[in-house]
Amino acid sequence: MGRKLTSILIQNICRRKFQSTARRALFHTEPELKNLSLDADSDLAALLEKKLNIEVPTQTGTGASIYRVPDRLRAVEPKAYEPNIVSIGPYHHGAYRLQAMAKTKWDFFRRIFHSTNPNRPNLKQVVDQVKQMEHEARGCYSEELKISSLNFNKIMLIDSCFIIELLKETKELDFRKKSSHIKRWMLPVLQRDLIMLENQIPLFVINKVYELIRCKQESGNLVDLALQFFESMMYKDLDNPKKMDLVVKRDGEISHFLALFRASISPSEALQNKFPVKEPNMFRSVTDLKESGVKVKKAENCQPLDVSFKKGVLKIAPVSMDDYKFTLFRNMVAYEQSHFACKPYVTAYIFFLDRLINAANDIELLHYAGVMQHTLGGNKHAATLVNNLCKEVAGAVDDSYLHNVLWKINCYCNDGWNQKMAKLKYEYFYNVWVSLSTFAAIVLIYLTILQTVAALGDDEARAHIVGNGFWMAIVEAFFVPVKGVSTTTSSSNKDSSSMSADDKFSIDGEQESMDDIGTRIDRFICWFLITSSKEHDELLMIIF
Repeated sequence: MGRKLTSILIQNICRRKFQSTARRALFHTEPELKNLSLDADSDLAALLEKKLNIEVPTQTGTGASIYRVPDRLRAVEPKAYEPNIVSIGPYHHGAYRLQAMAKTKWDFFRRIFHSTNPNRPNLKQVVDQVKQMEHEARGCYSEELKISSLNFNKIMLIDSCFIIELLKETKELDFRKKSSHIKRWMLPVLQRDLIMLENQIPLFVINKVYELIRCKQESGNLVDLALQFFESMMYKDLDNPKKMDLVVKRDGEISHFLALFRASISPSEALQNKFPVKEPNMFRSVTDLKESGVKVKKAENCQPLDVSFKKGVLKIAPVSMDDYKFTLFRNMVAYEQSHFACKPYVTAYIFFLDRLINAANDIELLHYAGVMQHTLGGNKHAATLVNNLCKEVAGAVDDSYLHNVLWKINCYCNDGWNQKMAKLKYEYFYNVWVSLSTFAAIVLIYLTILQTVAALGDDEARAHIVGNGFWMAIVEAFFVPVKGVSTTTSSSNKDSSSMSADDKFSIDGEQESMDDIGTRIDRFICWFLITSSKEHDELLMIIF
């Protein structure tokens, strides 16, 4: 009885200790519940009900397009998502490492609104327009911005003016002018910073400010200036940059610079799927495709993401890989991973590159095909960097614009005839010397068969070859071990007796000259094979 009471007492102590620990853990993980009163008999449902009553739901805009990069993507390459010299928008505003460009921002702002400017716009009118767009601009950010209305509007206005003046100044930038605020080393860094997902402000804000502050003499629009500014990041290998009117028509309203640039490089309309299509599996590298008979070539007159496959030829738009290009790809992928209103074109493209590239040899083959150039050191390191682009990224399996291309590649590579022809070409005709060796071996075998068939019989057999044809005689020669050689002695003797001595001498002379020619050909072929490279010697050993 005493043991039973002791056991019950221990169980009660353990239960109370567990409840106390759970309450402390709950308070530690959820600070907002600390104000709630708990006792030993508190009910979980009542506790959660109190939490629901005191917690105000966060109001987030449904039209958000500027996101924080997911932590799993940031962990792979943090520097790809953090601006280097300039902050745009509220996410990185006030960062200590970005304060150096604050003076340049203010210089650009003063250039526009200073009293010495003869075309000075109305500052109050511009500020009023920015205030009217505040609510809509805040809705473009995925997170609730804990920033005052005054500071938010100040960021929108000063950053918009900085971007506008930057685009205008770099349009016809002459680095020989000492008055330029933009140094030579700044231009690629600014391009990289202004394309980052977290370093954006709504495009409609910039466009409105541009309309209010530009001079009447200025022609063109903001979109053209922006595309010209970012053109060198992707279009330097192509012949025909896309016209922006087609981009706007296809993708509708563009929310910021990153979305604008992504829309400008989207694949051609012929490659786009109107409805989501599941992507087939394709795990063949460039080396595997070459062994299967697929030729890789550089596409011409195409968009940066265009890929096509027709009659065993895979055409890929040329691309140059460097640190800035990887930053661009990572931010576009982060945007597609967060913004479900856009199709995952870039995501599907980098997964396609990841399948093609498994080793340094794949990079080399793409380089010789004119498809890929890089400034990333060795080919092995370049292959590793390309493969890292897909780390922690959700694939575009259910909605890939490369569905038809991958399906055609699989059909071609799985065809037995294509595999055999590719193996024959890869093993016996992969360079000039091996091709000559193969051709010489075929000629040698041909002459050997000719000599063997001609030697199977006497003059009647040779006459039979002349009468029935060489190839028929070869077919009959294979049946000699089974049927034997049928000879007609009488007809042979008759034909021999009917010949004159001159005819016999003529036949014997022709036979001897043919034998001499065959011997010379055999000696020449043997000499050619023996004096060739090691590959020819191995082939000669196989033949004999």
